Amino acid sequence: MLTLLTNISSLVTSAANGALKKSGSDMQSIGEIRNAAMLVDDKILWTGTSRDAQAFCLVHNYQPTQVIDCTGKTVLPGFVDSHTHIVFAGSRSDEFARRLRGESYQQIAAEGGGILRTMNAVRAASQEEIEAVGRRLAHSAMRHGTTTIEIKSGYGLTLESELKLLRAARTLKAELPIRVITTFLGAHDFPPEYSNNNEGYIDLICNEMIPAVASEGLADFCDVFTDTGYYTVAQSERILHTALDAGMRVKVHADELSDVSAASMAAIIGAVSADHLLFISDDGIDDMAKHGTIATLLPGTAYTLRLPYAPARKMIERGAAIALATDCNPGSCFTENMQTILSLACSGMKMTVEEALTAATLNGAAALEFSHLVGSLEVGKYADFIIADCAEYPELVYHFGINHAAEVWAGGVRI
Repeated sequence: MLTLLTNISSLVTSAANGALKKSGSDMQSIGEIRNAAMLVDDKILWTGTSRDAQAFCLVHNYQPTQVIDCTGKTVLPGFVDSHTHIVFAGSRSDEFARRLRGESYQQIAAEGGGILRTMNAVRAASQEEIEAVGRRLAHSAMRHGTTTIEIKSGYGLTLESELKLLRAARTLKAELPIRVITTFLGAHDFPPEYSNNNEGYIDLICNEMIPAVASEGLADFCDVFTDTGYYTVAQSERILHTALDAGMRVKVHADELSDVSAASMAAIIGAVSADHLLFISDDGIDDMAKHGTIATLLPGTAYTLRLPYAPARKMIERGAAIALATDCNPGSCFTENMQTILSLACSGMKMTVEEALTAATLNGAAALEFSHLVGSLEVGKYADFIIADCAEYPELVYHFGINHAAEVWAGGVRI
């Protein structure tokens, strides 16, 4: 269907003129067009001013099937949520309450809570039950403007359970109207049966899990949690090299709880992104900027755990490319709302509204190596966009705590 959106008060294109991401000060540029128009079918055919829209359609013999008046609206790219854990089972709301009473994430995990608690729930759940959880969260994410989402495994920690999680994600990928990217995260923690044999579990990941995931084509990426109390840099390198050899691209949960030089390792090994980065060092920032590794920041996790926010301003000033994502998961950040993440990025990490929008769209897509297809409203990319019920794009952050998305479109279809 050929659709013309016209009289758009503010069209935020996130246009990059062919570039796949924006770094440093370039993140401030969002390509806004006032009193704008956009012509789409499943992809974007043209953007410009409303004044020029009729002439463009006449010259190119376009006859829109529908015309949408966007007076008083902001149109922007659909959000790309490049880090989530929405396939799981069970609840950890009581652990959240315990943390509010002063117990730490690490203390609760050491008592069998945290990731291991969700692991037990996942192992006991059916694939259909896990799909139902992911489906509910994905539909909510869509209502808030997400049109591309990454889904990780990591709560099974056995071959059978990790495959169950990824197969659940594959089911969602087939049925949802948005784009789904999948990530294998068998190295999310060490399961209790390997508590005294960590290297044995790494052998299982490398020799059985990764080959099985690759043979079924279940994951686009492989991720590993590199941090104090989890996987060392050396252990992570072994897993990531195995994944690269199996044809997967790689990501890293890096330096979330302490600085273990995980960011530098991720950059040097060629990871597409390193995520969290609350305790990243200056060397880590410089290595990521040098090698082009996307810094995916997750301010919702810092907010939930009451930890220091990642140093976004320093990263931008040193030329890094930043993405934003929800980290939606049952333990440390239970939100699927990217609009909330924009607010936290600006208030907690001192990002500008423009930087946050770039990070949640174009750079989020770059963190999934998908920015040639989505993440900005440029000719030839998929028509994935939000019609927001505000006339000025800063209202997306200024008026916080509500859902600004009046309509959400994916592939030129209202979803």
